[in-house]
Amino acid sequence: MENAEDWAAYKVERRAVSALEPYANNPRTHTDEQVAQIEASIREFGWTMPILIDEGGGIIAGHGRLMAAKRLGASEVPVIVAAGWTEAKKRAYVIADNQLAMNAGWDEELLRVEIGALDDLGSRPRAARL
Repeated sequence: MENAEDWAAYKVERRAVSALEPYANNPRTHTDEQVAQIEASIREFGWTMPILIDEGGGIIAGHGRLMAAKRLGASEVPVIVAAGWTEAKKRAYVIADNQLAMNAGWDEELLRVEIGALDDLGSRPRAARL
């Protein structure tokens, strides 16, 4: 494992939306409804997760976030540059990033508790209603 100081996540920067290029072979799809959910989350909580790009501005992860940013009229977005990644590493991450999230599950009881707590507080964020 490389040194933590070398991790891409430690180097967040901003890039123009127009400078980012979606990966043409991205196998993950985003419906209008799902992009609207991402958009609602950004409105509610702000931008919390940068888009992962290569040195040329090609998107590795964050296609849905870019789509939401465009709908919000953002001119710039936070990005992390995966510097020095091979083509194989970038392609593998496109799949791994999405698959890892799909492999997670929910503790249904704890989820009910958390949603109930938000309701009790009387201010469940719009994004939590997704």
